[in-house]
Amino acid sequence: MSEYNIKINKGTDFARAFALSESNIAIDLTGFTFEGTLKERYTSTQSTPFTMSIVDAALGTFKAALTDVETTAMGPGTWVYDIVMIKPTGEKIRLLEGKAFVKQGVTP
Repeated sequence: MSEYNIKINKGTDFARAFALSESNIAIDLTGFTFEGTLKERYTSTQSTPFTMSIVDAALGTFKAALTDVETTAMGPGTWVYDIVMIKPTGEKIRLLEGKAFVKQGVTP
């Protein structure tokens, strides 16, 4: 698992692509799925899910995204997030976690 911090601008679309490899060889993501969630605090009961998608299974790339409507609903500040990979066998592996810095904009 790796820690990776991200910046999210309120009121705008957010998308971040990631590539998985082992020894510089892409991991084929055919049959894999991903889940990702943001929370204001680890103990928060409410959360904002990322929309997760595989960009190119053969190249091991996947994407986490939020719409402008979703980021508008988020309060500014430091949030926490994680992304979990689910193998075709059902095994879950937390790939990434970190802080999400939600920045307030000037333009609504």
